[in-house]
Amino acid sequence: MISVFGPKLFVEVFLVVYFLSVLKLKKISSIYLFGYIIAILACRDILYHFINNDTIISLSHLVVISIYLIWLRTYTGKRKIDQFYFIANGLFILLIIVNTIYKFVPITQFHVNLWLIADIIYLFIFLGLVSEYNTENAEIILQTRFIIIAVLLLFNLITLLFGYSGPIIQNILFPLFYFLHTYILYRYNNQFTEEGKRTSSFYSTSLESMFEFMKNLGQAIMAKIDLPKVMDIIVTSAVKNIGADAGAILIVDEFEDILTVRATCGIYPPPYPVPDIAGVKTSSLKSYFSKTPIKIGETILGEAVKNGEPILVRNAIQDERMKYNTSNDIFFVSSVIAIPLIVSNRVIGVLSTLKRVENQFFDDSDFSRLKTFADYASMTIENIFTYLEVLEKRDMDREVSIAAEIQKKLLPGKLPKLESASLAVLTRPARGVSGDYYDIIRLNRDKIAIVICDVAGKGVPAALVMVMIRSILHLIVSSDKEASKILTWINRGITGRIEIDHFATIGFLVFNQRNREVVYSNAAHYPLLVYRSQTGKLAQVDTEGLPIGIERTARYGQKRFNLHKGDIVILYTDGIIEAMNSDGRQYSLSSLINVIKKNSSLPSKELVEKIRLDLQGFVGNTRQHDDQTLLMMKAN
Repeated sequence: MISVFGPKLFVEVFLVVYFLSVLKLKKISSIYLFGYIIAILACRDILYHFINNDTIISLSHLVVISIYLIWLRTYTGKRKIDQFYFIANGLFILLIIVNTIYKFVPITQFHVNLWLIADIIYLFIFLGLVSEYNTENAEIILQTRFIIIAVLLLFNLITLLFGYSGPIIQNILFPLFYFLHTYILYRYNNQFTEEGKRTSSFYSTSLESMFEFMKNLGQAIMAKIDLPKVMDIIVTSAVKNIGADAGAILIVDEFEDILTVRATCGIYPPPYPVPDIAGVKTSSLKSYFSKTPIKIGETILGEAVKNGEPILVRNAIQDERMKYNTSNDIFFVSSVIAIPLIVSNRVIGVLSTLKRVENQFFDDSDFSRLKTFADYASMTIENIFTYLEVLEKRDMDREVSIAAEIQKKLLPGKLPKLESASLAVLTRPARGVSGDYYDIIRLNRDKIAIVICDVAGKGVPAALVMVMIRSILHLIVSSDKEASKILTWINRGITGRIEIDHFATIGFLVFNQRNREVVYSNAAHYPLLVYRSQTGKLAQVDTEGLPIGIERTARYGQKRFNLHKGDIVILYTDGIIEAMNSDGRQYSLSSLINVIKKNSSLPSKELVEKIRLDLQGFVGNTRQHDDQTLLMMKAN
């Protein structure tokens, strides 16, 4: 028996060691699923060593196949039919266990193997439905699905014919079968490593291209406010940014429901019928496209504007909307992206790029990058529209007022409603245009990011730095990134591109509504205030880190803690606690803490109003000398 158990034990030890080495990556659900498989195999073989019963092996195979289905669902999402699968499997396993003890139903190993094969077919069907078009990050599934099914099916067919107890099956087939899981885990490990490299490269490239775009745009605006030239820079930068072959910007007409072409880069074949004479030469084609308006709702460009939703057509040949661009001629398009330009919930136009080389397609990273690009481009176009209006009126007060209005559009128009907490905000600029910035970003269904930022200085220069920080933040923030990593990326993107006297301090936290966990990281901002309702005490939470824009290699720490019912967290800028009255005395942190403690039972909005009234009562008619911002979150 030792000779039979030995080879499997050796393989299982190898699997455990390899699994533990892979754990160095990160805590990822898919990796742990393979850990469960290893544990099940090890426990199964230990039991089989002492209880020589083939039922133990059959049950383990049922569980392993179920784990592979769960692993598949981490990519595709859950399906309702899976409920019936797991219920049926659970009942069958229970029936086998009870029957093994009491022998009341004539279930043979042949029946069990047939059930196993049916499970494998079920898994095979859903593995076969996966494609790059309906499942994100499906590469590992596409590369290994036939190996998974072939090995599972072959193993069960052999054991169906010859059983489990033969020396060849125990010493050779079993260990080879175990290496299937090692192979899948190995491929997953490699894919994860490559994804990490691609992600790092993506963000580095995105930041560099974004700043190159900002630099070119800034130079063009400083030379002269020339809207056509600005749009040319935008579309050219967009094409270069994602490796497209052509691009176009179309703007909504003020008086009619049509789109007019304002800028193009490369040859952009129109997605609609073109007269024969216009398609003879590329110059004629470009001229026809630039002079032909498109009705909103028609073509893929008009559809993006009408619905206000970005569109990615990965393979134009397979999309009916691109039927005029499938012939192998001057009109051919292989892949296209259309992103609506939106400002303050109003669609002002569309930015589109396309590829014209056969079998070259845009991917999800291109789509994501262009959406971020379009977000900044839409604000730029709208700001220039507004600024041109200011120049016409020649009114500096109006200019500041419009700039402040533009800045307000960058702030959350409406605070999101959360299930396990409530939010409230107080913000007052000192000079119309503020150097303070706050944002609340939904990362996924459960997580939100809350950020507060104070740029050194005031007025328009500070506001421009704030816009840069916001652009980078919205480019890189995601649910799987640590708070400290977000600050590191922002700092790398800003440092060296702004004057050192325009540095910024940032407090950044991620709140998980499901377990009320807070992850906080600080870039030299004021510490986070945390009021505990159970004790009535207020603590300050801080982490190490330099201000943003000082040193490119700066590192940032982070801290985790949980909130309980009635607990409050407060982020604020120095304009709150350093507000002065006519005697030259500052409002102070202690005054803020006293108001919070006295009114902690109030809802967040009412508590913020109490702080505003207390602050106003303290300063009286004294002129405000600094921007004031306070963000509060209270656990329900």
